[in-house]
Amino acid sequence: MKLDREGSIIAAEDDIYTVSEINEALRQNLESEFPSVNIIGEIANFKAHSSGHFYFTLRDEKSLIPAVLFRNYVNNISFGPDNGMMVYVRGRITHFPPRGITELIAYYMEPAGSGELELRMRQLIRKLEREGVLDLDRKRVIPPYPERIAVITSATGSVIKDITNTLDRRWPIAEIIHIHADVGGKDAVGSISEAFDKLNNLDNIDLVILARGGGSIEDLWTFNTEEIARVIAKSKYPVITGIGHQTDTTVADYVADLRAATPTAAAELSVPSLKDVLDKINIQIRKLRNLCLQESRRRIHLVDYLLESSVFPAVKYRIERLGLSVDDKTERLEQWWKWNVKMKLDDMKKFTRAAERSVNQKSSFHRTNFNRLSESLFTNNPKFLIKSSNETMKRLIYLIRFQVESNLNYSDNEFKGILRTLKNLNPENLLKKGYAICTKKDGNEIVKDVKAVDEGDSLNVNFYRGNIECLVKSKKGEGKWTGKN
Repeated sequence: MKLDREGSIIAAEDDIYTVSEINEALRQNLESEFPSVNIIGEIANFKAHSSGHFYFTLRDEKSLIPAVLFRNYVNNISFGPDNGMMVYVRGRITHFPPRGITELIAYYMEPAGSGELELRMRQLIRKLEREGVLDLDRKRVIPPYPERIAVITSATGSVIKDITNTLDRRWPIAEIIHIHADVGGKDAVGSISEAFDKLNNLDNIDLVILARGGGSIEDLWTFNTEEIARVIAKSKYPVITGIGHQTDTTVADYVADLRAATPTAAAELSVPSLKDVLDKINIQIRKLRNLCLQESRRRIHLVDYLLESSVFPAVKYRIERLGLSVDDKTERLEQWWKWNVKMKLDDMKKFTRAAERSVNQKSSFHRTNFNRLSESLFTNNPKFLIKSSNETMKRLIYLIRFQVESNLNYSDNEFKGILRTLKNLNPENLLKKGYAICTKKDGNEIVKDVKAVDEGDSLNVNFYRGNIECLVKSKKGEGKWTGKN
């Protein structure tokens, strides 16, 4: 190390790099350190270049990184990227010396769904992969002919009905054990865990179907939790998942021994078709019979050859006897074989009749239930209910109209009576009959009693038409008027 006059360090020639050397060193280090990375982020500054390349920026709330998807990888994506879209990108990190920038060379991109949720899901999948939970050699074989099938799903909704109908149709000899669990909402994780605890305490279960109908990523998030993944991995019996729709894939699907696209598809994959099994058995019986017959013919041909051969002239007679014995044994063998085949066919017929009875019983039950529901639907037909309601409404309207009219008539009569009473009490009617009303001169006080006036007072006498002013000269009597002077 050398110092100048001011005490500063003078770099040796070996410590001096060109800009190109630094950029090249950065490129090599980045490419060796990040040969393949998975990044989730939001697209910004997206541009589809005329050359066919996609140029864009991936960003989150704190930083960003330039990226490019070359045209030979563009056909690998099945959606149209756009600004503001959350995406999951796979590629490698490099440093571009001419511009001195670090960028992502992408070779695969897909929508990231709900962003943070998608990231958490993929992080959990990588964690389970490192632990070996998703290894193929850990997955168990699904029994080809299950006898007892446990179904973990909600007791309400169409999923359990679809699964039950499918199993009854394809493999009616299987026993279905439904274990209820909430498959959505805040209590779903605990409910599913309890259902698996109940399952693991049962014996002689051949396989398990864990199912739920479709929904958004938030609705299906229960099946992306680590708790559910651990529960499925620790299941005592093989697990088939049928969650959501064809495009929905959850962590539970990765952990399960077999993944189906839908709940109905899970039921289809869990059992064989009874008709196909019976057809295969019949084919094998025919093949076995043909093999036995071919072997018998071969042995008979060998005996014939030996009888006609000059190598054994001394034993021809004995061979003939042996031939008769062989014929007899062959016939007995054929009879035994026919009897054995008949017994097997009888057993198969019994099995088939038992299966048919089971199917017929269940069909009869469902038919009776359907007829009952149809009768109930007919009885509660909205058409008849509306007709009955209309009749009731008409009666009510008639009663209301009758009551209103009665009240109006009563009120009208009462009103007319009051009017007659008021009319009779109207002072004008009395005046019309020849009576008069006396008031004091000021007109504010009606004179009802002779005691209310004194001699010399002025009074107004009001007739029906007009009035006069009178002077009281004298008063006569103070009793009630009798109609006589």
